Amino acid sequence: MASGLIKAAIAFVVVIAIAYPISRELSARSAIQHGMINSLNANDSAALKAWPGTADSFIDMLHDRCMRAHGGDAAACKQYHSAAD
Repeated sequence: MASGLIKAAIAFVVVIAIAYPISRELSARSAIQHGMINSLNANDSAALKAWPGTADSFIDMLHDRCMRAHGGDAAACKQYHSAAD
């Protein structure tokens, strides 16, 4: 009986340890999509869904791309910087 209870407790801890980071990442990606709804085009939305990294690294990539496109003009890329903070 005690052995089964210990196994169940260990399984529960493992499930929580796996599910928690996944749920945080999914909620971060959802926040990006909802928070930046006007600045993400269809290609960026599709890229976010396929992005292998974290949501923060996706925002960093968008910010870097914007900075290169606007010649380092930080004001033009504020939406990406403030979303990452």
